[in-house]
Amino acid sequence: MQPLVIAHRTCPPFAPENSLAGLRVAFEQGADGVEVDLRVSLDLRGLLLHDNSMRRTTGWPLPVEVTPAFWARRLRLEGTAERVPTLAQALDALPPGKLIAIDVKTPWAAFGLVRQLRRRALGARALVWCSSALVARYVLGRGTAAEVAYYKDFEDPESNARFIDRARRLGAHAVSLDWRAIRPALLGRAHAAGLKVYSWHKDYELTPEKLASGLDGLITDYPARAREAIAARTP
Repeated sequence: MQPLVIAHRTCPPFAPENSLAGLRVAFEQGADGVEVDLRVSLDLRGLLLHDNSMRRTTGWPLPVEVTPAFWARRLRLEGTAERVPTLAQALDALPPGKLIAIDVKTPWAAFGLVRQLRRRALGARALVWCSSALVARYVLGRGTAAEVAYYKDFEDPESNARFIDRARRLGAHAVSLDWRAIRPALLGRAHAAGLKVYSWHKDYELTPEKLASGLDGLITDYPARAREAIAARTP
C-alpha cells in the first residue's frame, strides 16, 4: 500500500504557510492531505498558526492567545492578500476524499476542535496530531472518529521504542517519528503495536530509503516531488 502524501503547513514553498491558498496548491500538487497548525485566539477561536507569536507570518508583534479573532483575521500572511484562516474555514474548504491533519499546538485548542469535527462529521478524514497526552486522551474520549497521532522527536532507537509503547498504552492510532529515526525495525515495532507511522522529511534525497521502511504517511513541503518518489518505487 502506498504511503499518504501530506503537505506540511499546507504548502509553504508555493503559498503562505497555514493558508487557504496553500491548501488549494497542496491538492493541485497531488497531496492526499494537508497538515495545519491549530492555536486559539483570546476569545478561543481556532486559528491556523504555527508560532505562538504572530510576528514571523503576519508582522503582528503579540501572541495569538492575547489577540482577538476579529483582529487576527484582518492580518495578512507573509505580505500577501491571504488572511489568517480559522479552523472552520479550513474544514469547509477540504475537498471530498481529502484529509486534514490538525497539529494541536495548545491544549486549549482541543475543545473547539472537537466541536468542529462533530459538527461536520468528517470522521477518519480528520487526523489529530498532538505532543500532549492530555490532548490525545481528550480527543480519543469524545467520539469524533478522528485518527489520533501522538508525536515526540527522538532520534535514538531506545527512546523511540519507549515512546511507541507509551502511544500504544495511550490508545493512539498512530505516531509521528523523527525522520532520522525511521528504520524498518522501528516501523515494525510500531506496526506490531497497531500504530501507523508518519514522519516529516527534511532531506528529500533520503525519501526512497525511508519509503522502503514502510512509512504510512510522508509529511512534506513538496508533495509533487514526494508523489514522484513514491511512483518511482511502484512496480
